[in-house]
Amino acid sequence: MLDQFLFLAETETNAAIIIINLVFVFVLELAIAWVYRRTHRTLSYSQSFVSTIILMGVIASLIMMVVTENIVGAFALLGAFSLIRFRTIVKETRDIAFVFFSLAIGVAIGTNNYVVGLLGTIFISAAILLLNRFNFGSVARGGHIAVILAHKPFSPTIKNSWHDLLKANNILNIKTLGEEDFEYTLGIQLKNPADAPLLVETLRKTPGVENVEIMSGKDVIEY
Repeated sequence: MLDQFLFLAETETNAAIIIINLVFVFVLELAIAWVYRRTHRTLSYSQSFVSTIILMGVIASLIMMVVTENIVGAFALLGAFSLIRFRTIVKETRDIAFVFFSLAIGVAIGTNNYVVGLLGTIFISAAILLLNRFNFGSVARGGHIAVILAHKPFSPTIKNSWHDLLKANNILNIKTLGEEDFEYTLGIQLKNPADAPLLVETLRKTPGVENVEIMSGKDVIEY
């Protein structure tokens, strides 16, 4: 019975290995999807993207099993994929890293490199969780990002009452919106994190300020 299952069909790879590879890569891709969901902080979260991560890894594994020792199949797949256009806009660069992560594990399992796939998933997942835990690379160092729309006489370098609420601040970006209007992006640290609403109110009362927006520095993404 087992022998019949192992050679169920005339394929380059026997049926048992195909099923084992697909199940194994599916489990690893679930782990990758969990890490993505666990470490995602911004508003750009998409359930369909999480499903895509899983499916891309499984499909990559299947493709590698098809093209292994089959040069004709490889060129056929290359021609088929050249007809596909991807128009999805990726808002976060880390999403691209997860796509490559998923594909790399799929390729490893599809070529029967089980140890590489398993250890790669464990190591990279641990690295992502570690970076997330310590908020590595945050510009605001655990603080906030303030976006201020203002005109003269306002200047973020001129000391005012709202500076008394801050422990530190630095200018990240200045954008001109007209002859006299500017958009200032500041990285700030509050003496007391609970004073964020008070900072907004104080800034709004500052001469020249038209609009104020404050967000957590670690959750900022580009729109």
